[in-house]
Amino acid sequence: MQKISSISIELRDWIINTLKSGVNPESIVQGMIKKGFDQAFAYSTIISILNNQTVNTIDKEQTPFFYELPKIAKKGNIIRTSERDIKVLLKIDKPYILYLDNVLSYDECNQLIELSKNRLEPSQIIDTYSGERKLAPGRTSKGAYYKVNENNFISKIENRIAEITNHPIINGEGLQVLNYELGEEYKAHFDYFPSGQIQLENGGQRIATFLMYLNDVEEGGETIFPKIGLSIVPKKGTALYFHYGNNKGQVDRLSLHSSVPVTKGEKWVSTKWIREGMIIQ
Repeated sequence: MQKISSISIELRDWIINTLKSGVNPESIVQGMIKKGFDQAFAYSTIISILNNQTVNTIDKEQTPFFYELPKIAKKGNIIRTSERDIKVLLKIDKPYILYLDNVLSYDECNQLIELSKNRLEPSQIIDTYSGERKLAPGRTSKGAYYKVNENNFISKIENRIAEITNHPIINGEGLQVLNYELGEEYKAHFDYFPSGQIQLENGGQRIATFLMYLNDVEEGGETIFPKIGLSIVPKKGTALYFHYGNNKGQVDRLSLHSSVPVTKGEKWVSTKWIREGMIIQ
């Protein structure tokens, strides 16, 4: 029997039950891709299951997630940086989420938007096999991508994020700015990498996301966490921090989230993904 890349028992059973219900394999593959799985991984998994090959399963996503307080949790309700005080507006323990005020000034939000307008391209995800960026179904925004410390302004923002989170800049991917126009969205997904697709030699697993809101959205565009019934309305200058990794190598499936369609106006955000180790830029 041939084995393919490791998958969770939950994913294997979902695929088998979905096939039994009459859904065609191509639709299942597209569903996996929308959830953030690599296309090659999705196809090889489906083919192996259809051919009754042995699929190596793992239990990390089946066992209860062990919650441990991230570094930022020790900072209290006012997080002081070298430049400004950040106020905690909302805190949730499971999954660990902080909604933060006064992260960026209005001028900084405007500057980041203007800096990004001329370098927008269709939004992409990282192919965890190659490390390259690629287009992803279900993500209809446009994005601008920056190298770590690309210029003084970007460095200023990255240093502030590092001070707020207590995660070093070298553990973070390059800043990206996203623009959602009318009707654009990012369907429900996880930010962490699927099991078996983690580049341990280059930063390893994503463990947290720092999402900054650069404008007020007239209607729609909320960030939704469907498993806990949380909806965050974008507010200019605020940020959302959510933590979904632990020292046991587990990931928190309660961190499933989406960006719902913008129904009036447009939406601008900036994202910083944080990994467990140093990234080779």
